[in-house]
Amino acid sequence: MSVIYSPKGKAREYSELACNLYSGCSHKCKYCYCPSIRRMSLEKWSLNPKPRENIIKKLANEAGKLYGLDKDILFCFMSDPYQSEESAMITNKALTICQKNHFKKVQVLTKGGMRAVGDLELFKNNEQWKFGSTIIFKDEKLREYWEPGAPSIENRYEAVKIFKKNNVFTWISMEPVIDPDQALAVITDLLPYVDLWKIGKINYFRKIEDKIDWCKFLKDVKKILKGKNYYIKKDLLRYENGYNPKNKKKN
Repeated sequence: MSVIYSPKGKAREYSELACNLYSGCSHKCKYCYCPSIRRMSLEKWSLNPKPRENIIKKLANEAGKLYGLDKDILFCFMSDPYQSEESAMITNKALTICQKNHFKKVQVLTKGGMRAVGDLELFKNNEQWKFGSTIIFKDEKLREYWEPGAPSIENRYEAVKIFKKNNVFTWISMEPVIDPDQALAVITDLLPYVDLWKIGKINYFRKIEDKIDWCKFLKDVKKILKGKNYYIKKDLLRYENGYNPKNKKKN
């Protein structure tokens, strides 16, 4: 089975291709969809993360066949590429392989913050490579509850600013939005440092979803990001014209 694959469904909105380097993730995010895909508990998924078997060797073999790849490839959907020092080393090897094989459009998505800065030179040397960070809260107490194993918000803010200062394309994955006010605060804080925003609502938490005025949130987002580069995920975009999930005729 190929380790470089074409994502489907909602993931396809983020990248044409992807590669998952790890199995499991120590960040233990309560909203993570990966445990359900793997049919295991969040506790088990986050207990002992490890590199996928022979992942670097397999990636090197496939990358050689895709020399000069000109499609977006993302590390990673199923885990965080900078969740630990070990994973950062694995990711460095993976990115080095991509560089040696002249992959043009590599991007990472991480909550690892400053751990990713170790790969700054790789991004600086490849002008179309992109650094992405997931940030959905400003409040550290909310981060501690929802993302108990992940680095602090301040840590992530700092990493985004460093990459931007070094002329690396930066983007923020603001998904899942759990608290609209928090999301808007993050956008306001990082507006000068982010080249692209990708924003999506929370799903599968009905008690939270049903309390949020998504139409208002979408309007507020568009107001703040007017003139900026952003992408609204389909699940949120359907609220643009007053969509009400309780009235399917407005869908």
